[in-house]
Amino acid sequence: MKKISIVTVCFNCVGTIEQTIKSVISQDYPNLEYIIIDGASQDDTLNIVEKYQDSITKILSEPDKGIFDAMNKSLNYVTGKYVLFMNAGDTFANEHVVSDIFKNYDGDDNLLYGDDYVLNDLGYMKRQAHAIYERPFTIRDLVFKSQGFSHQSLFTKTEQLQRVKFCLDFPLGADYHTTYKVFMTGNHKLKYVGFPISVFDDRNGGASHNGKFMIQIYVERKSMFKYEFSFLDKVILLWKSIRFNSKYYLSKLFPYLISVYRIKNRNYIKQLP
Repeated sequence: MKKISIVTVCFNCVGTIEQTIKSVISQDYPNLEYIIIDGASQDDTLNIVEKYQDSITKILSEPDKGIFDAMNKSLNYVTGKYVLFMNAGDTFANEHVVSDIFKNYDGDDNLLYGDDYVLNDLGYMKRQAHAIYERPFTIRDLVFKSQGFSHQSLFTKTEQLQRVKFCLDFPLGADYHTTYKVFMTGNHKLKYVGFPISVFDDRNGGASHNGKFMIQIYVERKSMFKYEFSFLDKVILLWKSIRFNSKYYLSKLFPYLISVYRIKNRNYIKQLP
């Protein structure tokens, strides 16, 4: 069986790191490598990590320049055929996800991706993945559309990722930029596995999913994909900003009504299947 690597990068994650570690080390895949890169945490994160050191292949703790710098550092230690980055707080959907993907896998895809669950105060909501690379796309598509999956539900061929790495010029969207480069410079092969891989813990909100950073995300994409905004694009961005701010203030003014709407329209479940 191919060796598979899982990487967790963390910094002051005392409240979330243990659930991630337990999820990774409970995988029943027999050839799994686990690497934790810590940014010199000042809380008890490392004490928790060290409780599980016998199940962790490599632990590195030193200052870094942010999450993507830490991810780049991890690539110096990754030896698996494929690697997945599981953030502190996030988990696998179940104990046999990695086995379900790789036990009988003999392909050569650069990217293997699947669905995920978003966890928030209302429960779990399944998101089906639709990779933008599965169909013809334009540069404008890359800027204004999502890549179609989360990095917690993506296994990337290690040798290709080690050549490309993460660009620190894009602190919010370097993962999207890197996936694009892996796909474009690799063999253009990717596979949708057809089931959820991870659970994204959105109870505290991630930067790239926070509407406050929406305009910055598009400005990054403009640079990473060498795109120039047209007048219509600017109008669309303004409209997106107005919509987000409206939803934000409505959620503050009418939290109960917004919760009822979300429950009714987004098919939340209380427990994972």
